[in-house]
Amino acid sequence: MPLTTTRLAHRPGTLRSVAAGLTVVAAGITLAACGTADASGVKTAGKAESMASAVPTVHEDGLQSGAQQAARDTVAGGADAGAQGGLRADSGVEGETGACRLDTMSVSVTSVPRPADHLLLEITNQSGVTCRLIGSPVVRFDDGRAAVPRDENTRPQTAVTLPPGESGYAGLTSSAAGAPADGGREATGLTVSLPGEDSRRAVDLPGDSVEVGDGTAVGYWQSDASDALLW
Repeated sequence: MPLTTTRLAHRPGTLRSVAAGLTVVAAGITLAACGTADASGVKTAGKAESMASAVPTVHEDGLQSGAQQAARDTVAGGADAGAQGGLRADSGVEGETGACRLDTMSVSVTSVPRPADHLLLEITNQSGVTCRLIGSPVVRFDDGRAAVPRDENTRPQTAVTLPPGESGYAGLTSSAAGAPADGGREATGLTVSLPGEDSRRAVDLPGDSVEVGDGTAVGYWQSDASDALLW
């Protein structure tokens, strides 16, 4: 009986101790979560709040959606770049400089003091767009059936392009160097055409006539008159 009384007497004290301990733990959690205020009244964040703010919250759904969006952006970016490249390539094809046409050109021929037996053909772009001079002019004296042969040694390193109003040049020999003076004939006419065209342009010869002998030749188109006469 005395033992039972003693146990009952200590039980309320034990319960009060446990309750007090729980109260302290609860208060600690509250302070840690909400922070405390210092003497100046400024709230100081608790440890739990500091840790929560220092570590960002990451959601699996957010990672997946972010990765999917990044993949979509990468594919879209590649597609855009490819489309732009295609547009640039198409523009390059569409904007390629076309061949010059005789009906948009003016043509003339002049004599030169040197080299001997040389004429200088000049063609000028009268159109409003840039064009390319292909190969050499097709030249016939007196509208002859056979065209004057082309001298392959005059081929330029790059194609000649003519912006509007600019000119190209080609040299024309009336006879081979050292040809006998009495072996020629007098030509009173000259026609010029461009490769791939059937139309011809009649051009006045300097002095209305030129002595033509064996070994006549025409050079490739050049962008400079002096280059056209270097043969």
